[in-house]
Amino acid sequence: MNDSPISAVEFNQISKRFGAVAANDKVSFQIPASTVHGVVGENGAGKSTIMKILYGLYQPDDGQILLAGKKTNIHSPRHAIQLGIGMVHQHFMLVPTLAIWQNVILGKEGAWWLDKKGILQELECLQELFGFGLDLNRRIEELAVGHQQQVEILKLLYRKADILILDEPTAVLVPSEVEALFKQLGRLRDSNKTIILITHKLREVFALTENVTVMRHGKVIGTFPTRSLDEQSLSQKMIGRKVVPLEKVQEVKQMTSVLQVQNLCVKQGKRTVLDKLSFNVQAGEILGIAGVEGNGQKELVEVLSNVSPHYE
Repeated sequence: MNDSPISAVEFNQISKRFGAVAANDKVSFQIPASTVHGVVGENGAGKSTIMKILYGLYQPDDGQILLAGKKTNIHSPRHAIQLGIGMVHQHFMLVPTLAIWQNVILGKEGAWWLDKKGILQELECLQELFGFGLDLNRRIEELAVGHQQQVEILKLLYRKADILILDEPTAVLVPSEVEALFKQLGRLRDSNKTIILITHKLREVFALTENVTVMRHGKVIGTFPTRSLDEQSLSQKMIGRKVVPLEKVQEVKQMTSVLQVQNLCVKQGKRTVLDKLSFNVQAGEILGIAGVEGNGQKELVEVLSNVSPHYE
């Protein structure tokens, strides 16, 4: 007799091709219920594809998905939500001009008449239970990125999701928002939610997960208890070779300026996305541009490549 617990999700020989590219090649692994499960790999490893199949965005070419031990064909995201599966994408699916509570219920109104008071009461209960502190009447366009992500998670909880997929959730967050997210995910797990964390950031894996599945070139390399790994061994499994530390780059003694940017301004409508930005790039130098997504990096690249105009 098999006494092992039934997994929340089991992938059995899932394959998905896009033309000649095998995004998923006979992918098989299990995700225990009420855990945070990491799915890691380099860009293009197939981790987002397998999760989009679970969420019903893609249909597999072959293989089966089991939910709580039962074979299930997931036809669409709407069907996935009905099955208790929700996904927070890297790029949020929110309407900027609507209030938080309106975004949360959008698509799940249920009738021509809305019980706003009852909805707000239910959302406040969810906020208290899972540690959110959102002003439900604020518009999305007024929120920081971290709070917008909380709205996306609140949408899933309002829809009774028990399996939450988070695709690179810290890519757009500053460090303080990352810590807040970690705490909220811990509370979700403690409330018997199953969290699937797609990431390539090792810190997140070791801080949050009980188990981690490693993918490479569309295949599963293996699923391991997180405590059995360290950063070096996990990195080696992800890239398929030993990680060699970079040698220290020698400083360039003679500095010649090859690019000068002075007081660069870019506007989109009434919003200023670059405000008097100045920097120099020297020959033989690597200049890093740091910041979370949405803080002007894309616009800077477009201006420097002459894709979009700028205003001084």
